[in-house]
Parts: sequence; C-alpha cells; structure tokens
Amino acid sequence: MNRALDIFRQALWQLAEEEPRRPPAPFSPPGPWNAMFTFRYSCTEISAQGGEAHVKRRETRFEEGRFVTEECECTVHREAYDRMVDQAQQVFIEQMNQAMRMFYLPFAPRGRHDE
Repeated sequence: MNRALDIFRQALWQLAEEEPRRPPAPFSPPGPWNAMFTFRYSCTEISAQGGEAHVKRRETRFEEGRFVTEECECTVHREAYDRMVDQAQQVFIEQMNQAMRMFYLPFAPRGRHDE
C-alpha cells in the first residue's frame, strides 16, 4: 500500500514540475456598492371626501449606491375611487373563498360537491 502511495505522490510531483507556472489572475475589487443589495419602500395613501378622492404616493429605493425618492399627489373622481374599492373587495373575497375551500373541502362529506 505504501509503495502505491509513493508512486502516486511521485507522479503528482512530476506533473506539478512539468506544468509551467502562471502568474495569478489580477484581482479586481468589487465596486463600492454590491449590486446584490437593493431596498425598496413604497406607500400609497387614498382618502375620499365628498366627490373627490385624494391619492398620495411615495417611493424610496436604494439602487447602485444611491437613494432615489419619488413622490406624487393627485385628485381623482369619486367614481374611480369606488371602482377601485369594489375591485379590491372582489379580489379579497375571491382569495378568502379559495382559502375556505382549502380548509373546508378535506372535511366535507364525500357525496357533497360545492362547485
């Protein structure tokens, strides 16, 4: 066993000596900010009074080593606000319906189909 190990070591040393030595690749340090770190925060406030709805939106993000902040405000008709609320409620109701089916159907009697 030792003889086989010695032969193997000798072969490795010969390969190492035969291979020309190359200088190491130059090291390029990463940029001042790592591109893997980004941050984003957004906030939208909607308030309705009378026949109009006031919308205020703020967004702050950190990308490529810089903070960028954007703000906007606007006023929309009450009808647009009402449609948006109706759509949000429909999405919520549909999600709750799916969640209740997920919890209810495994325990439902075998002969009953709710769909």
